[in-house]
Amino acid sequence: MLSLFAATPMLLAAQDHVHTELRMPHLLVGTWEGALGDARYREEWMPAGPFTFEGFARTLEHGQVTSEERMRLTRFADQWFFMASTGSSGVTSFVQVAAHEGTWVFENREHDFPQRIGYSVQADTLRAYIAHLDDQGQRVDFVLTRSK
Repeated sequence: MLSLFAATPMLLAAQDHVHTELRMPHLLVGTWEGALGDARYREEWMPAGPFTFEGFARTLEHGQVTSEERMRLTRFADQWFFMASTGSSGVTSFVQVAAHEGTWVFENREHDFPQRIGYSVQADTLRAYIAHLDDQGQRVDFVLTRSK
């Protein structure tokens, strides 16, 4: 009986972590905008099911769309997956490797670039990045604010 009482805090912490991890993608829902160099970047996220979220990103330079990307965040087999497709490219999948306090990191070691994608939501600010695994060389940082 004593071991049950000793294990209870660990079980509650594990349940709280799972609850927090399942709630985290909901923080992305909405429209986010910000500068990306001389361009304007906009990312929109909406729920598409209980464990699936659809995203769409667009970069505008001088009023012209220079890039578009479709994204999906979905939970399968107790893991979150981030999938992205730009233009005519196929779909590239990334698996979640870290999650804590509004921050998620996804990786695909086989992809050329990016190999790592990170998202962090704090209040009305979304910080994201794309990078190589070693975080050296090419890295693009995004700082966006909620517009809707």
